[in-house]
Amino acid sequence: MRGFWDREEKPYVIALLLTPILWMIYALFSGRYFPDPGKVLMIDSGVWACVFIVAVLCMSPATKYLRLRFLSRYRRIVGLLAFSYALFHLLVYLVLFAGLSVEWIVSDLLEKPYIYAGVSSLLILIALAITSTKKMMKRLGKNWKKLHQCVYIAAACVVAHLWWQVRSDITIALAVSAFIVPLLLLRIWQSPTFQKYFK
Repeated sequence: MRGFWDREEKPYVIALLLTPILWMIYALFSGRYFPDPGKVLMIDSGVWACVFIVAVLCMSPATKYLRLRFLSRYRRIVGLLAFSYALFHLLVYLVLFAGLSVEWIVSDLLEKPYIYAGVSSLLILIALAITSTKKMMKRLGKNWKKLHQCVYIAAACVVAHLWWQVRSDITIALAVSAFIVPLLLLRIWQSPTFQKYFK
């Protein structure tokens, strides 16, 4: 069976998945995010990063329980885009929100600890993106699967990142958690340790 990267629909799927980030860039330069582009784009980019992380977590259950095996061919591209949207979210913060000000960033690191949860998630996604190639799969062997299960830790960090910064509006944190938390619990239920001692 041919993988995603060998299929004719590849450019169309990639174009579709890149539509949100292209729209955000267009909205920014067309003035739709003014008068506070940094704040609005931070929210939008963060939401889309969460959407793709949820999509990655849904791949295995959908393949296993819903028999949607064709989705497995899209796992790598969706994972890479989850990383890309998370990185874009960070760049928006650094450039538009913090204005590349070292003093501002240091102040935020001291006053807003939820940033550490977000950065932790991004660092995990970076490691997964770097090791997503077939060459790295062969090089890492059995350790590759163990490493890529860290996506669940990244997802947990996302939930912490969202709830840690909540002031009054819990809409986004609640919506993302409604998807991520059940998927994390499903993963725990499927784990060999749980199956061995609790089932």
